[in-house]
Amino acid sequence: ETNLSTGKNMTDESSAARQKILETASQLFYQKGIQHVGINEVIAASGVAKRTLYRHFPSKDDLILEVMQHRSAQWIRWFEEAVTDRGNTAKERLLATFDVLQGWYAKPDFRGCPFINAVLEIADASHPVHQVSVDLREAIRTYIMQLAAEAGVREPGSFSQQYLLLIGGASLMATIEGNPAGAQQARNILSVLIDAS
Repeated sequence: ETNLSTGKNMTDESSAARQKILETASQLFYQKGIQHVGINEVIAASGVAKRTLYRHFPSKDDLILEVMQHRSAQWIRWFEEAVTDRGNTAKERLLATFDVLQGWYAKPDFRGCPFINAVLEIADASHPVHQVSVDLREAIRTYIMQLAAEAGVREPGSFSQQYLLLIGGASLMATIEGNPAGAQQARNILSVLIDAS
């Protein structure tokens, strides 16, 4: 369908508005916390009409879920690309994961892992946001398991579970203490695990 007054495709306009809402809400939720941001603030900051927001996201829970799914897809894509850029071999890439994370933790606008933050903020374990975090951890584990297999690690499945403990610890340290150094410590432990296998 085309808007006769502007000549623009209305589907494109709708898609652009939806993307603007997602990106604005994502930024606000991350900076201020999901529970501290109301729908009216998202509307004002994104510059869309209230009706437009509710057409795309019928409730705040719908918006929260879509924001976290959007962030999750962006995050895993960024992580894999950044790791690939930093290492030529699978072993180098495994170790580079914590270099990438340390760079993320050290950014001035780092406010903690958004997925840990969301789970901590939304105490209801049945809320779909918890599943988004679980799915992201599984995506990370699968990626690490593939790299471990390529690197010749004997039990890549078990190794990938140990990796999740390391990334969880480093992320919690960065989130709670504001200290990116946990990534370097985790990298050192990972190096020992790789060599031991």
